[in-house]
Amino acid sequence: MKRISKILFLSGLLLSAAVSSTAQRWVEIPEGVTPMICISETVNEAPDVVEIFQNTQSAYHHDPRAPRFVLVDQEGKWGLGIGGYLQTKIEYDFDKAVDNVDFLPSAIQRAGAPSSQYRMDMTNSTLFMKLVGTSRLLGDFEVFTSGNWRGSGLGFQLQNAYMSTKYLKIGYSIGTFMDIAAIPVTIDYGGPCGMTFYRSTQVQFKYGFDFGLSMGIGLEVPDVRAPENDDISLDAQRLPAIPLFVQYNLGGWSGNHIRLGAIMRDISYVDNITGEDNDKVGWGAQASMLATIGKLQLKGQFTIGEGIGSLVNNISNVGVDVVPDPNSPGKAMMLRSECWYAGLQYNFTKKLFASATYSQTVLHSRSGYGDVNPTAYRKGQYLAANLFYNITDNMQLGIEYLHGWRMDFDEKTYNANRINLSARYDF
Repeated sequence: MKRISKILFLSGLLLSAAVSSTAQRWVEIPEGVTPMICISETVNEAPDVVEIFQNTQSAYHHDPRAPRFVLVDQEGKWGLGIGGYLQTKIEYDFDKAVDNVDFLPSAIQRAGAPSSQYRMDMTNSTLFMKLVGTSRLLGDFEVFTSGNWRGSGLGFQLQNAYMSTKYLKIGYSIGTFMDIAAIPVTIDYGGPCGMTFYRSTQVQFKYGFDFGLSMGIGLEVPDVRAPENDDISLDAQRLPAIPLFVQYNLGGWSGNHIRLGAIMRDISYVDNITGEDNDKVGWGAQASMLATIGKLQLKGQFTIGEGIGSLVNNISNVGVDVVPDPNSPGKAMMLRSECWYAGLQYNFTKKLFASATYSQTVLHSRSGYGDVNPTAYRKGQYLAANLFYNITDNMQLGIEYLHGWRMDFDEKTYNANRINLSARYDF
């Protein structure tokens, strides 16, 4: 942490030195685009770099926007941006508190939870450094690293660390088996319970055609989560996960698209009774969409699979990629999961918008798993309704209501409610 602080401090000194030694010049940016201050002696070429920063922004609401301050090289072909956002969030739980800073239905407690709870959280606040440029060999090129304070003990946690070109991405980033453009906007960092969400070290290849069709395939380091006991334990994973997708942009615009995805996961475990290494092959299939109709946006996703628990937002903290088979000691099995969400967003003006989302996850029992584990999580539902107001181009206020339902295999149901208030400033 001290080393990171020193790096950020030195970066600030370098930026200050550049400001004092080089004339600041404003680049004319189109309306609606994040304003930037480019520090360069050849500022006439800087708009090309600015365009790359804008085009490589993540569509995920909780990722930072393009940086406001950019250092540009003398030829105007490379730019270094340092930015992020500061977010203060106020949470108030009532009619049962959720023991998690994220509102996860699977984290609703069966008993012992306080009836209400107040807390404040700033761990979503993010810092990043981003280098972009263009060359004859690589085309538009990006090197990006970012993190927030959601690590253990409020420690700095890596969120992204990758380099990418038009066709290739290498590093640590959001998984390929995801459609981040179709993720609903929420103050809650966790988001809808039926949403696929994970990060992985990966190699990803993607290709886009002129008529709106794009496709991609990746190799990802698997993150396997499972309950271990005297019968089974997790082994070193021997094969990468292989995700792929096909997306079609209606009218050639990503704001209207349909996306189909799939993933194959080979999960290795040890039979503690015989000492043998075994494997189970997991799979997942997903369909998602984003439709923009005037001021209204519709977002949806449906996912089904086995052995994909760690890839689904709400089930990942339960740890059910593989589970012990009650009828075969020493053997593991996979539970089928079905997850979905449907959301809409209405933009009243450029500054004011509202959204609502309903989501659900279901785990299906197999070989009597539900009978042996009656208090284990089986089904979750998530309802979010929020309103956001952009005071300026960089500052946003939001209010949100969340309601969650949890049902276990014994059919008992538990509810929780939360109100979120948020103030976020991007820089």
